[in-house]
Amino acid sequence: MDIIRKIYFIYVVCFLTASTSVFSGNKIPTINQYLNDKTDNYDSYIYGLESGLEWASEYYYRKHQVEIYCKPADIILPVSKLRAMIDKTIKSKPGFFEKYKDEPLLGLALRNGYIESFPCQ
Repeated sequence: MDIIRKIYFIYVVCFLTASTSVFSGNKIPTINQYLNDKTDNYDSYIYGLESGLEWASEYYYRKHQVEIYCKPADIILPVSKLRAMIDKTIKSKPGFFEKYKDEPLLGLALRNGYIESFPCQ
């Protein structure tokens, strides 16, 4: 099971990095840029990450019959909740996200937030 999670992690990071290579003509935001942004400039990007994460999760389940997280289909999260999940993940692993503060890892933070918020039984 652990090897499956590692493969999934690599797949999601590669997918999110490749699929979000263009963001409104700007670079993909790094952790540091996200944390220092006091506007809603990244809201569309965060929604895009959520869509990609949901797509990747569904695809992974169909391909490997393993659920990474179990978010009920009828729940629609506002961007404030998604941001709160990202922020909580970043704060829960300060060493990791400080080390990689100049990397575009918001997708990883959101994925970890989904796993924590919607665990599978």
